[in-house]
Amino acid sequence: MPQTENKQIKALIELLDGETGSRAELLRQELARVMKEEPKNLHEVIEQDFHSSVPASLVIAMEEVCWDELAGACTHFAAKINPDLEEGLGIETRFVNPAFSRADVTADLDTLAFALRPLLANCTGPAEVCNTLSRFFFQHQNFKVLHAARDIKDVSFGRFLQKKQGSVLCMACLYAAMAGRFGWDAGVTDMAGRVLAYFAPQNGEEPLWADPADHGKLLTIDECKDYIRSRNLAWDASFAKPLSSRAVLRRFLGNMIFILNKLRDERRLSYLRRYMDILTN
Repeated sequence: MPQTENKQIKALIELLDGETGSRAELLRQELARVMKEEPKNLHEVIEQDFHSSVPASLVIAMEEVCWDELAGACTHFAAKINPDLEEGLGIETRFVNPAFSRADVTADLDTLAFALRPLLANCTGPAEVCNTLSRFFFQHQNFKVLHAARDIKDVSFGRFLQKKQGSVLCMACLYAAMAGRFGWDAGVTDMAGRVLAYFAPQNGEEPLWADPADHGKLLTIDECKDYIRSRNLAWDASFAKPLSSRAVLRRFLGNMIFILNKLRDERRLSYLRRYMDILTN
């Protein structure tokens, strides 16, 4: 039976090439069914029969099937009272690479958490946790922050976990995700355009921030206020507050829109604008 199914999938891929109009839409609907119900068989066919040259029509169709599904995922995410950050990271990762899933992101975070656990065992406060995370990320794991993202792959959190390099926003989210797994209250802050990892105060002390662009350098509230003054801005309490997970996802999408606007990639931009509308409204 699998061989018969694989032959049918191969025929479907071959038919996709060059088709337009209503027939192409029917083939795309069948591909969507295969992607959902027979992902293993589809992967086998691509590896065995199209490994050396995957048809562009298949790549485009698979992307757009996934992107249509992501509109529903964004709606579900936005409807929650307090959606999980990792869920949002899974959504933005799948836009860049439809082959990824939230489970892939979770598995990579689980692996990092397993290695990190003994290092955090004796930490007694946010400052110790933050410094331990910074040493782990930048010295043990050799993560690198790209200060200028030129490709949307650079702002893909899933790819960041695998390649160990990506945007400042990816790094800030890694701080928040890892700290959260060990029970520490952490998040991401937009300090007048400067993205920082935020660590909530414990036992009455002041909050702390880690600067992912500077190897996790710790910043106090006074140092953050000095930075704001250096930008000739008035301090506002909103600068110190962590972003909601919705706002973090919007920031990822905004970064991708900025990059794709330069490339005039209207096909991908149309989907991103749709997601932004869902998350905003």
